[in-house]
Amino acid sequence: MKLPDVRIFCELFYRRFSALNLEPFQLRFFDSQGLVSIAIINKKEKVDSEAVIVIDENSIYLLQINCFENIDVYFTYDSPLELYTNLLILMLLCCKASGIHIPPTVALSVTLGHEINTWRELVIYLCSLLPEEQGFIWVQENNQNALKLLKTTFQVWENVLITDGLYRRQTPYKNTLELIRAVLDDLSTVLKVYGYIIDPFFVEGIRDMYRLS
Repeated sequence: MKLPDVRIFCELFYRRFSALNLEPFQLRFFDSQGLVSIAIINKKEKVDSEAVIVIDENSIYLLQINCFENIDVYFTYDSPLELYTNLLILMLLCCKASGIHIPPTVALSVTLGHEINTWRELVIYLCSLLPEEQGFIWVQENNQNALKLLKTTFQVWENVLITDGLYRRQTPYKNTLELIRAVLDDLSTVLKVYGYIIDPFFVEGIRDMYRLS
């Protein structure tokens, strides 16, 4: 992604995520040469940051987080969906480290602008955002809590996301956030196989409208 598009994308994410209850903190958006950052700031102090996420044209990393857990702090991306995935997961981890409780499905619904309650709803909604010029993704559902799309089956079984088809992987998960991460990662990989690009923030030309505002 080009830096101007990254800036717009990240600011849209920041604005939407800011609508969540982050008390006693707030988000701040910073735009400097070559990169942007989103920080969790204490409303009272307004100086020290609880956490800082930095994004450039092809990577996103945690510059700071008040957390003793061993977590990944650096990721690369080459699509809008991968950028969204990393922003969402890192921001929720930063909130957790700061004592802010936000259910992952609520964060999904608010940032995507569409109510999401299950992993299947997430996949179906994202696939519906494929631009018309790229074609159409037909998503099939069955009674075994599985989805089939692009010759690939997605299924959850005993706390494991099983992806089987052109792309195969089994990913154990401990909680809803880890399941969302696994689903988004696997969906991004399958889309790449077909050369599809899904932009979560391109609904109704919202980014084009934002450029003109």
